[in-house]
Amino acid sequence: MNSELLVLFAKYMEKQEVLSKLTEAEEFHGYSYSEIHTITAIGDMEFPNVTGISQAMNMTRGAISKITKRLMQNGLIESYMMEGNNQKIFFKLTEKGQQLYQEHERRHNLWLERDNAFLQKYSKKDLDEIQQFMLDFNNYLEEKISELGGENDAN
Repeated sequence: MNSELLVLFAKYMEKQEVLSKLTEAEEFHGYSYSEIHTITAIGDMEFPNVTGISQAMNMTRGAISKITKRLMQNGLIESYMMEGNNQKIFFKLTEKGQQLYQEHERRHNLWLERDNAFLQKYSKKDLDEIQQFMLDFNNYLEEKISELGGENDAN
């Protein structure tokens, strides 16, 4: 039974990937998952800097520094400093970055609508049990990643 469940998980992940590719906006081509989600973090945060973004995304500051450098080179974000504080560097979206942010938000909302429509057929009790299972399973996977010396960058 457990192997059947794991096969179903694999099929679920494959289908989500296919759906993502089928609904992916042309604007996202050439950008990684982490780059798009860094743009989203910058768009969502009040004063985004490397430390804040790394905490929000559960990634190292070094990884976020590399991503933000690429995003600046591609004209999606720009850096700035607050007046009177020349130590902290913050980021903001450029017009091009704002367009990607808005497209990602649009796609995210469509995904929520699509999959929430499916979940409506289950009772609150069933959904609570599924949610607890997913929380437990994700925590288990995070522990395994940590044991192997990795970091969780699959938010």
